[in-house]
Amino acid sequence: MTCPVLRVQICVFRVGPGRCSGHVHVNSSCRFLLLPLYAIWISLPQPRGFHWAGWRAEFWRTGLKKIILAIVAVLVVGGGILLATADTKEQRAAKYLASANEFIAKGDESRALIELRNALQQNADLQEARWLFADLLLKTGRRADAFGQYRQIYLKNPEDLDAARKLALIAFDGMAWDQARDYAEAVLEKHPDDPDVLAVKAGLDYRDGISDRDDEKTAQAAETERTLLAANPGLIQARRIVIADAIRTQELDQALKLVDDGLALLPDDRDLNNTRLVVLERLGRDADLEQQLLEMVVRYPDDEALGRTLVQFYVKEKRLDDAERILRSQIDPDSDSMDPRMVLLRFLAEVRSPAVMRDELDKVLAETPLPKDVAAHPVAFRALKAQADFNLGNRDPAMAELEGLIKGAEPSQDIDRVKVQLARMRLATGNAVGARALVEEVLVHNPGQVEAMKMKANWLIDEDKTEPAIALLRDALSDVPNDSQTLMLLSRAYQREGRPELMADMLSRAVDASNQAPFESLTYARWLFQQGQYQSTETILVNALRRQPADLDLLAMLAQTHIAMKDWARAQQDVDAIETRIDSDEARAAVRDLRAQVLTGQGRNDELSSLLDQMANDPDSELAARMAMIRTTVRTGRLDQALNEAKALAADKPDAPAAALLVAQIQIAQGDTEAAGDAIKATLAAHPDFLPGWMTLQGVQLRAGAFDEALKTIDAGLAQLPENRTLLLSKAFALEKKGDIDGAITIYEGIYAENSDDLVAANNLASLLASTREDQESLDRAWTVARRLNGSPVPAFLDTYGWISFRRGDTAGALAALQKAAQGLPDDPAVAYHLGRAYAAQNQHDQAVAEYDRADALLLKGAVGYPGLPQDLVRARAQLN
Repeated sequence: MTCPVLRVQICVFRVGPGRCSGHVHVNSSCRFLLLPLYAIWISLPQPRGFHWAGWRAEFWRTGLKKIILAIVAVLVVGGGILLATADTKEQRAAKYLASANEFIAKGDESRALIELRNALQQNADLQEARWLFADLLLKTGRRADAFGQYRQIYLKNPEDLDAARKLALIAFDGMAWDQARDYAEAVLEKHPDDPDVLAVKAGLDYRDGISDRDDEKTAQAAETERTLLAANPGLIQARRIVIADAIRTQELDQALKLVDDGLALLPDDRDLNNTRLVVLERLGRDADLEQQLLEMVVRYPDDEALGRTLVQFYVKEKRLDDAERILRSQIDPDSDSMDPRMVLLRFLAEVRSPAVMRDELDKVLAETPLPKDVAAHPVAFRALKAQADFNLGNRDPAMAELEGLIKGAEPSQDIDRVKVQLARMRLATGNAVGARALVEEVLVHNPGQVEAMKMKANWLIDEDKTEPAIALLRDALSDVPNDSQTLMLLSRAYQREGRPELMADMLSRAVDASNQAPFESLTYARWLFQQGQYQSTETILVNALRRQPADLDLLAMLAQTHIAMKDWARAQQDVDAIETRIDSDEARAAVRDLRAQVLTGQGRNDELSSLLDQMANDPDSELAARMAMIRTTVRTGRLDQALNEAKALAADKPDAPAAALLVAQIQIAQGDTEAAGDAIKATLAAHPDFLPGWMTLQGVQLRAGAFDEALKTIDAGLAQLPENRTLLLSKAFALEKKGDIDGAITIYEGIYAENSDDLVAANNLASLLASTREDQESLDRAWTVARRLNGSPVPAFLDTYGWISFRRGDTAGALAALQKAAQGLPDDPAVAYHLGRAYAAQNQHDQAVAEYDRADALLLKGAVGYPGLPQDLVRARAQLN
């Protein structure tokens, strides 16, 4: 508590923690010292000419200052003596650095990182701490954070080529090609013989050669890497390129030798171990492949995806009993580690069945005495059994089991985990309130419980409360920096905030943290694909497939990527890989579809027809094949022939509504909408739950401007398919076109409340709020919903984002988004109007007039569903004059 009587300004020292403000506040605990001294002073005899006011001022200016300087050296508090010393920031930073070195010597890297962060907060220029911090971040796998620290070192001193070298290596490994090239060139300019950076430069040249299909450049870069590797066997970047080139040229035995030599130096290197799996599989050395998988399962016990790969191997080999026997043999009866048994249980659940896993748990938990690992972790195994029961449909008993575990139990980490597990169960059964209550209960006991933090953050993101969600997730990440789920949630939060660069960075880090797991890799790959970054997409998928070579989703996505790149040879290799590696109906369907896409893309129509003929003779694919053949006929412009073929198909398949709908679709293409409408209505009468029929019929009516008729059709569809999202979106769109804006907004709000990740609902809701309402509250709501659309490749989303940015005053940002939107939606008069307004705000009047003219022309041409736009255009033109 600050003393209300004594407040003395002193410019040479400070007391207590905090920033130096140049003030000392004497607290009440020392007031009893100052007042008696003050009383003694004023009781002394007063010399001639003494003036009390001046003497008192002098006392406060000089005398009391000296007394306080003495007092703060030795403070008497409650009968004890506290020696108060005031370290400088530099001294505190040095102490934190020394403490960090002590923790490193003990192997406690987590606490060392904390101390180093504290040191840099005290003295940001302490380069020894900065280097140690960066090196430790890199060692613990936090590559993105390490990159940031090395970059600060380099920006502080561009002559520090060691930092530039680190930056080049991290950027190259992280596929940040441009940055890798920049930093590599900076090093090579001063040290042209640096082997590490020469390997990076050659790796970049190799990548460029592959991308440009320049065989000479590719071969030259590979030879450079081979030369570097021969002189420096520890150059991991060079080794990886040489291995990749050996695989590319089908020198698989040489590739395996290179991998094995690398593993002799770096036995824990995950990429080398993954590559060894790929090479052994291609060589057909199944016994060695099995041994490699078993060694990796032991080496990386927490990697569930690796366990699935082992399971898939045994499934393919039809050796499930052998797999189970091996996994059981890895459980040490004298060890209390539960990891080996957990691997076995996952195997039983995935290969046998969840019920078999539950039965295994029943048996183990009934043993007397309990196995040592189960006895050491009873709560974990009982909770796992409850989860198995829940997944098998026995929800109430499972939840009751967890309730029993936590009832009356003292708070602990194990009990907190059970509470989070129970919260997830409550959420799955619709008890969101009960779930949130449990999560908050956990966080009261342990604010750093990561799983509870993630659940709460996820709810905050759902509610568009991204700032507290990001703060919470960053706190979680400080404890578990390599938790891929936390990183994925952060990417989702940044996406909601409209910060695509940070979102992409989190996705990239999540892929690394998960060791290229399928879910994280696919999520990042799909985002890169949407951005048109096909080469980076390919790299992510190839790395993931090294760990999961038989993952259908990864292989299919890779094939789609190669199709988009028009790399037909590699696309065909992907299709062949699916066909040879995966034996399932889903895989066979994917092979048929992808092979047809490859043939279509190459214009190999004769082979495509042959493929479709083969499919037409297969009962499982006959309908799809014949429909594909008819659509091929449509694409060639032979509509009459296509119509006859479609009618024949519909007659052959009277119970297939898709065949009947195809007839109507061809009639629509011919302009015979009345006959098409009658055909669709007949189909819906026989198949009232056929959603494509309802959507096609209302689409025809909307295009004709028959909004009331379209609404009746949609309502009829909703009577058959209540709460169907697609129909609800169509109804909102129809209401909007009719002019019932409030009705449309109400529907969009309902869809958004049900699932705030729905981008279409978010876009349409934000667009209506920003385009039809003038109040600040509606604009703020629109921005909260729409900011996630920043950087989207979808033109309609860019129009929404750009228009809201414009209304918020960001005309420069709005113009960039609206220009891209107009390129993608050249026939939308509202987009032209929005772009015109942005040009006008930038004083580009000629461009604004051109866009207004274009909007008018589109309206005259017959664009419907823009009830207020003509008046908006009149007002916009008036504002230009």
